[in-house]
Amino acid sequence: MIKWNKKVPQRLIARLYNQSVTGINDDDLADEVGWALYCRCQSIISVTSGFEKKRLICPKCEEEVPLVDGMFSCPCGFVASWEEFRASYKEKQLYAANALPIFVDFVKKFPVAKSYGEKLMAIDMLIHSFHVNAAYERNSFTNDRDYSGVEVNRPTGANLIEGKLSEVILFLDALSSVEGYSGKKQWQRVIKRANGGTVLTKNTG
Repeated sequence: MIKWNKKVPQRLIARLYNQSVTGINDDDLADEVGWALYCRCQSIISVTSGFEKKRLICPKCEEEVPLVDGMFSCPCGFVASWEEFRASYKEKQLYAANALPIFVDFVKKFPVAKSYGEKLMAIDMLIHSFHVNAAYERNSFTNDRDYSGVEVNRPTGANLIEGKLSEVILFLDALSSVEGYSGKKQWQRVIKRANGGTVLTKNTG
């Protein structure tokens, strides 16, 4: 049985944000949240690579394993058939789709983030980003969350945070409403456009 890294608990992320806006810079908590998200992103990247490229990033040793004769067989001892692999991520929000660059970017940036502020910014950018429906130049909008002119879908938080899509959207709304959170207006503006405005409406009505 293939075991992928689980979604991160809402309570853990909420504690980080609530402490941060009150001036408590808990570096250990930022590491706990950040590395949990990092591991989840690794699983998402591996599943997406396995499905799209037929090259799975081994969940045991992280080596790239090609699909050969319907099997992923890694020298470390990990073995899984194509059918077992497909079944392992079904209905677990592990397919990155059009948000893959966002997950890859976080995996690159978080390990080299040194200060508490750098860690928190990397986490915030990750969970408040979006899947997109149109072709785009990623660097043209994600660095400052400017999604103007881009057709957005559901938030990446749905892949990363415990709960159903509706629950995660409400949770992210609550985070954006924490007093002192600088990204509130931008998050609310973009989420209203997600899926042509149907995501927010469908899950809060």
